[in-house]
Amino acid sequence: MKEEAMKRIKAWQDEIKAYQLALTTMSYDRLTVAPENGIDYYSEQAAYLSGVLYSIQTDPDIEKTLNELKSEELNAEQKRMIELHLKDFDRLKRIPKDDYVAYQKLCQVSEKKWEEAKIKKDYSIFEPYLLQVIAAQKKFCALRDATKEPYDILLDDYEEGMDQKKYDAFFALIKEKLLPLIHEITLKQDALRTDFLEGSWDIEKQKQMMKVLQKYLNFDPSWGYMGISAHPFTSCFSHNDVRITNAYHENMLLSSIFSLIHETGHAIYEHQIPEAYEGTVLCNVSMGIHESQSRMYENNLGRRMSFWNRNYDELVSLWPDRLKDIDQETFVRAVNSAKPSLIRTEADELTYPVHILIRYEIEKGIFDGSVDCRRLEETWNQKMKEYLGITVPDTSQGILQDVHWSDGSFGYFPTYALGSAYAAQFINAMQKDIDIDTALAYQDMASIQKWQKERIHCYGASIPSLQIIENATGESFNPQYYIEYLYNKYRDLYQIK
Repeated sequence: MKEEAMKRIKAWQDEIKAYQLALTTMSYDRLTVAPENGIDYYSEQAAYLSGVLYSIQTDPDIEKTLNELKSEELNAEQKRMIELHLKDFDRLKRIPKDDYVAYQKLCQVSEKKWEEAKIKKDYSIFEPYLLQVIAAQKKFCALRDATKEPYDILLDDYEEGMDQKKYDAFFALIKEKLLPLIHEITLKQDALRTDFLEGSWDIEKQKQMMKVLQKYLNFDPSWGYMGISAHPFTSCFSHNDVRITNAYHENMLLSSIFSLIHETGHAIYEHQIPEAYEGTVLCNVSMGIHESQSRMYENNLGRRMSFWNRNYDELVSLWPDRLKDIDQETFVRAVNSAKPSLIRTEADELTYPVHILIRYEIEKGIFDGSVDCRRLEETWNQKMKEYLGITVPDTSQGILQDVHWSDGSFGYFPTYALGSAYAAQFINAMQKDIDIDTALAYQDMASIQKWQKERIHCYGASIPSLQIIENATGESFNPQYYIEYLYNKYRDLYQIK
């Protein structure tokens, strides 16, 4: 019985992954190379495939088999696999198929309208579709579990075990400890030199620098590929086919550099998850842990002096006229500078979690009714002014700057800040085992990636994220590592007593 049942589950998983691969490929092409005029046909076919996939994922015979397997003698990975599959069944089967497919179509149109609205800087183009997406998500949450707070359901979708109570406590620390520090640093903007980063930076030379960094970070073309998109992202097609994208801006050199480092952190994680998990639900890792790996690369490693020991000379060689008189220390201090700014993806390490705080409070308000959904743009602008002292000049740099809400990804944003906190705790543990600065200075990313693989990546989704943190660091999740890391780093950098 057990062996036959596991074979049925294996065949079912393979079928799911085939459709998911098709949808991933279509999505990647849509965001990178597909012609704009093909979006309508693409949207229809993607919605159709999503409907077929829905039917496969909610097959009642498979659900019965999974429940029967619960009484069999299974190893820990098999038990976890069944647990995660049944959770997905419970999430999907409560939503009627017609509603599910209609929602997929809505999200395709919504994303297109978001793109149009952002280009035209006109929120009114996108607003009606966003309101429909919000209404659909509220309906789905009620269908899934009417006894739970809707936003708690969504938060758990992206980070297992997290809810508003836990996030409230986390963001309260950010408000208490970091907002006053940001205010102090805002008054000391002359403490660090950053003027040399202004001006035009040739995009072809930026692309040459990306090749240098890819090699340094062990992003190998035998299993990895980098394309171009408006918003950098990572897609995992398989263990040996992980694709990232980057975006290039002539007036922002650091944007492409740190986007590459960030997305490579995601890619290394996907590549180092055990190959035995390929095609199974055990590859579907937590978004918080995933973000911890990208933020670790971008900030905890990529902004260190030792990281640039091997890379700064390469940068200077591309722009000798611009950088020959700028020493490495001045450059590294500049890439660590902090200043309240408009755009989340370009935000410095210190102000970044405040951008997430703003989105968290708005999302929470959307689902508990404390925020008027017809005044979201106004609410956004008010919070940017309240927390960061920033006046939003237009909607493309305000509520329209992120794509996430167009496809109903509510509950996703908080994992970005949570992942940064996980990263600080991981780095603290890693430093006890590895001389990180020596490894970076001598281009020994292999030692760092080996530690990640053995302490974090090896688990995939076979255990919950909070257990991964405890196994890797020897203690439960403690956000104080993150707060103290930022607090000490920036007080020292800006010489605040």
